[in-house]
Amino acid sequence: MASPQYDLLIRRHTAATPWTYRLLDQAQRHRLELLQSSKALGAVFLSELAPVITVGRRECSQDLILPEAALLAQAVELYPTDRRGRATYHGPGQWVVFVVDHLERLTGDRRGVRKAVEGLLELACEVGRSYLGSGVEIRAGDQTGVWTPRGKLASVGVQIDRGVLLHGLAINGFKTAQSFLGIKPCGLDAEVDFLLDSARNEQASREFEAIPSKIIRGIESRFWVSR
Repeated sequence: MASPQYDLLIRRHTAATPWTYRLLDQAQRHRLELLQSSKALGAVFLSELAPVITVGRRECSQDLILPEAALLAQAVELYPTDRRGRATYHGPGQWVVFVVDHLERLTGDRRGVRKAVEGLLELACEVGRSYLGSGVEIRAGDQTGVWTPRGKLASVGVQIDRGVLLHGLAINGFKTAQSFLGIKPCGLDAEVDFLLDSARNEQASREFEAIPSKIIRGIESRFWVSR
């Protein structure tokens, strides 16, 4: 089987080199236009972002515990998106995974939205079990995502634009002071969980930096695969 063909971008937010959801969204939109106008490769964007609460197309004011002014005072941006789903948090200590390409190339089916979502959830579950064991599971319905017995570990939300998959998956790595501040994730009164106990020591930091390699293996085993 030939190796998957895609461009890979891994970015982490720092004060010196900001990487915001707005910049990530612009990057995926640029790739969308390239995919529509040429034979460009798909792309995998792996991002650790500046703190942000993204709001999907569903009305979700009840998901927010704090008003926007209070969030901004804590350096948490509120950003509207066109993905499905409700409000969710992204920020330091979390990996956001966008797999951007034509559905037909990704899944072998130009209508393969369900295949794409299932593939993202499966890879998040696989990564979760590699750290936390067999208690990690995929749930559906209002609880769509990847869960542990302690809470929600990963969330998914996608949008299809002219046959191209946009947005994707968020996997919680470690907790920070801003993690899920002022929000009921996806409208749920539920706890969230993390792969790692802390990133305050050198070992945990190395483990967080190693997560993308596990994500990439999961992506390559599920997308751009001959069917």
